This record gives sequence, structure tokens and C-alpha cells, in this order.
Amino acid sequence: MAFKLSLSPNARLRMTVQNEMTLDKDGSVYNDTLYQKYLAMHAKALTKQEGLLKSLTFVDAALALVLFGKNVKIPGTDVGLQDIPATVQVLTALSSFAFLMVSLSFLNAQCYLAIIEQFNIRKARSQHLDPDFITAADTFTELYLKAFRSQLNFHGIDFFEPGRGYRWFFSSMIGLLMAAMACVLILHVSVASAGIWRSFSFHWIPGLFCTAVALINVVAILANVLVGFTFTVDEVISSEPRTGQSDRAT
Repeated sequence: MAFKLSLSPNARLRMTVQNEMTLDKDGSVYNDTLYQKYLAMHAKALTKQEGLLKSLTFVDAALALVLFGKNVKIPGTDVGLQDIPATVQVLTALSSFAFLMVSLSFLNAQCYLAIIEQFNIRKARSQHLDPDFITAADTFTELYLKAFRSQLNFHGIDFFEPGRGYRWFFSSMIGLLMAAMACVLILHVSVASAGIWRSFSFHWIPGLFCTAVALINVVAILANVLVGFTFTVDEVISSEPRTGQSDRAT
């Protein structure tokens, strides 16, 4: 029987992988070999993300120096950054492109992590264990965020229920951490916006440049918003495949 369900892209991916695993009755596909391959791909995604993040930090710092600092000399020369033609425009474009790549690489890494977590949920379910601890052993995880939560285990029993003081203090800590991360985003947007403003002109070429750079930054932010929308669920996977399922797949 069909019903409606509001899902974000990440939740939809998780539930789809869960249903795919249900179809793999004998575990011939979704097994430890495939799990290790996903771990390797997730490690590559994290390495790519870290490299892009370093590039973004460097370019943002250089752009901030050009926009707000003194005319810093390039090592080994008498030429300052502000003496180079179109320095602001070039650094603004590079900063925005790096920001887009960081955003997409972060999203990609989160998708791989979502799949890995489904493997561990299946492993932990039979013994009513917390799969987060299994995932944390295989992938790099911001484990302090789990430790700060008022409810440590979302999948089973919480052995130690915190009091009001713990919940208030560490909930505030998580809120402050999220605000700090938002400030990092605001810093990039501020620097990029200043570069766009410095480059703006009513001539069509600068106008097109500024529009393109602004669009890149907007898309980079929206890519990780992950808003939930309504999906129609037309089938609940049962213990046995539905008649005609293999025919439809072919």
C-alpha cells in the first residue's frame, strides 16, 4: 500500500541501501569484501576533501590579504600581490571554485559514510549493539559529537541517562560548535562577497564574471542543505521478493 514519506537525499540513500541489503538474502553481494571496498573509497573521498580544504584555506587567506591587508611582497621578488593585474578577480574565482569542490567532496564523503553505516547497522542489529561504535573503528568520525549528545544510543538502550545539567551544558556546546562552523562558512562568504563587490561593474564582462562567481558559491552552499521532500513509497520489501520483481528488473 502506497504512503507518503518526507526524506532528505541522505535519508533516502540510507533507506535505499537498507532495502537493497534486504534483497541480498544470502549476503553474496553486500558482504565484508564489498564493505572493505566502500571503506577504501571513503578513505579516498576524505583524502580528496582534506586536500581541497587546504587549498581553499590558502586561497581565502591570500584573497583576504589582497582585500584587507597591506601589499604583501611575493617571496624572492619586489612585486606585491596587489601589484598583479586582476589579482582580486583571479583569487575570487579560485576561492569560489575551491569552495564548490570542498562542498561536493564533503557531500560525497557523507554519502559513502551513509552506506558504511548501513553495513554496521545490519551487523549490530542481531545483538542489539550500537553500530556507531563499529563505524567509528573503521572510519574517521567526529566522535565527540556523539559523546556530547544527551541520548548516546539512538539504536538501543542508553545505559547512563544524563541529568538536566549535562543535557543543558553539552547541548549548548554542540550549538556553539555548530555556530563556530557557521562562522567559518560566513568568513568564506564574506571574503568572496568582498571580492565580487570589488570586481563588480555594469560592463557585461565584469557583470557576467560576478554573476558566475556568486552562482558557484550559492550552489556550493545549497548542495549540503539537504532539504527533505515528500516521496511516494509504493512498496515495502518483505521477506520474500514480490512476484514479477525479477521480470520488472530486466
